[in-house]
Amino acid sequence: MKVVELRKAKALKGDKSRSFQLINPENVGSRRFMITVVEVRPGGSTPPHEHRTVESMYYIIEGRGEVPSGQGGKGKAVGPKTAVFFPAGSVHGIRNTGRTTLVYLSCHAPPYEIEELYRHWRESDFVTTGG
Repeated sequence: MKVVELRKAKALKGDKSRSFQLINPENVGSRRFMITVVEVRPGGSTPPHEHRTVESMYYIIEGRGEVPSGQGGKGKAVGPKTAVFFPAGSVHGIRNTGRTTLVYLSCHAPPYEIEELYRHWRESDFVTTGG
């Protein structure tokens, strides 16, 4: 068993956001999944992206957001106590549409190189990871 406190987890900075790496291969040796806690300030986002071979899920803890609908149109509004599943290869991301910080769990199976994703976001509008 390994215990990881949020305050000690490695954090990556994004668009008015921080992603705390709670469970991943690097810190606990997980091989089949990865879990982060993400905080997004009002107006910020996790940009739309895809993972070809990774299933993803967001569980909203606090705040309000909007996720891509998959049909290229208006996104789907989400709030607390809501889970959103994204099949492998589907576009996903979230934008804070509220006035408070959006907090959510981001779960992925299998794990992927999240630091590479954050590096590419600085260089491109859209990122695809996985084989």
